Amino acid sequence: VTVASGKITDEIALLAGEHKKGLTPDYAHFVHIRNWCLLIIAVFAIRYILGRIHLYTLGKAVARLTTELRRKLFAKLLRLPVTYFAEKRTGATQSVLTNDVNVFQSSVGVLRDSIEAPIKIGVGLVSVLVMQWELILLVAPMLFIISRIINRNSKRMKGVQRQVQDDLGEVATTTQEVLQGIRVVKAFGAEARVEQAYRDVTQRSLKSQVTSASVIAKLRPMVELIGAVGLAIAFLIGGYLALEGRMKAGTMISLSIALDQMNQGFRGFAGLGTTYAGITAAADRIYAEVLDVPEPPELSGTIKLEKVQGRIEFDDVSFVYPDGTPALQHVSFTIEPGTSLALVGPSGAGKSTVADLVLRFYEPTQGRIRLDGIDIATMDAQWLRSQMGVVPQQTFLFAGTIDDNLKLGAPEATAESVRSALQAAHATEFTREFESRSLAELGERGTKLSGGQMQRIAIARALVRQPSILVLDEATSALDAASEKAVTEALEEVMHSRTSLFIAHRLTTAARADRILLLRKGTVVEIGSHRDLMDKNGEYAALFRLFSSGLIEDGLG
Repeated sequence: VTVASGKITDEIALLAGEHKKGLTPDYAHFVHIRNWCLLIIAVFAIRYILGRIHLYTLGKAVARLTTELRRKLFAKLLRLPVTYFAEKRTGATQSVLTNDVNVFQSSVGVLRDSIEAPIKIGVGLVSVLVMQWELILLVAPMLFIISRIINRNSKRMKGVQRQVQDDLGEVATTTQEVLQGIRVVKAFGAEARVEQAYRDVTQRSLKSQVTSASVIAKLRPMVELIGAVGLAIAFLIGGYLALEGRMKAGTMISLSIALDQMNQGFRGFAGLGTTYAGITAAADRIYAEVLDVPEPPELSGTIKLEKVQGRIEFDDVSFVYPDGTPALQHVSFTIEPGTSLALVGPSGAGKSTVADLVLRFYEPTQGRIRLDGIDIATMDAQWLRSQMGVVPQQTFLFAGTIDDNLKLGAPEATAESVRSALQAAHATEFTREFESRSLAELGERGTKLSGGQMQRIAIARALVRQPSILVLDEATSALDAASEKAVTEALEEVMHSRTSLFIAHRLTTAARADRILLLRKGTVVEIGSHRDLMDKNGEYAALFRLFSSGLIEDGLG
């Protein structure tokens, strides 16, 4: 196209010159103009086809890249230990999956510019060398200056863009936390304070984005200015050469187009550096926040028992959290198959830690935990958890149908097993209020159900798996008196054939267990049946009498 433009200009100049001299214009000149024009149309038609294929292919590749990246990140998150989620704010992790991954969408422009920019610059350089090599003395310094500017800007841009991504993550975190806790915000009349906190977070994000815009704004106009100066100098040199008769008008036009193509290439590189800095910053966060986080050693176990009896043994178990907080110290006890053990004690005694260790959310710092005589550290973690039914104190239900939630851990469960689990949890009656259990959407976090209803669904969800071991964190704490009595009776029935571990916040609940383990500051104070501990007249008996007399509320935290 560059050559054609020059040739057309020369042919037009010849026709104009012949006309000015009163000569009959040579029709051959017009034919040449027509042919060169057809060539330009053909070139751009080919460029249209190739460009369309180019952009579609790149767009498809980037869509696949971001999709696979999200899948990889999500799969990695599911494999990370509970400690990771205890230390990270949910919104920050979610920001990695959304904001940081979305940055990769801009890689379409990066890939396009990385291909087009060097081609434009290369073709321009070759054209200048062929048509007027002396202009290379002008192009070389311009190329050096622009490359230095782009390089320095890209280094600064990476740090700025990293701050932008961090601030956007903070905005996402704050937004999610406020929306999840909106009831608490309203209940405490904290709307104004929360709004101000959100203003502060968004203001920091705005400041970093403005800084990023400032860095970007400096580069491209600078590159364009240097290119314009170079082009103007080239015109001056071309004009001088034309006066000396060493350059035709067409050659000057071709050179100006070639130089403009080079300038476009430099501008493409400027945008390439800026976008690349953003992608690099996002990639650093993706790897630092998720992909480079070490996976827990728990997945290394491979043993799967053919049949689970349900005997759980803690052998001199101690545990210290990653931040150095001690939770358990030399804890030893045994739960025989088909029996129940209630864990009682004040808040921070280590009750939940015992349950977390049984589920292998954490590994003991010292000692061994055995299931049917085999160290659970050697067992396949997913298989081990599949043998357990868990009812947490804070019930979490997913948005979807009741059936979806009930079959969360047992997707192959039959309609009969689901119905039996609902009956055992005394949840059949209220679920019938939904028009169809298979179509009834619970809403986010099960908001269409009351607290007691949600907990009964959670109990049914644990029973659907037909587990060998039950882990219950005060499973009846959110129920009214009538529902608590009914569910307690149901749980006592299903526990006859299962090993059960209670985290009991109420001593009245603990009294129903076969044995009771009293913990204080991570150590075992007493262990035995309710009757034995009352006869022993120790700390448990004293606490129970205080509760019975009403001097202390029926709950240890």
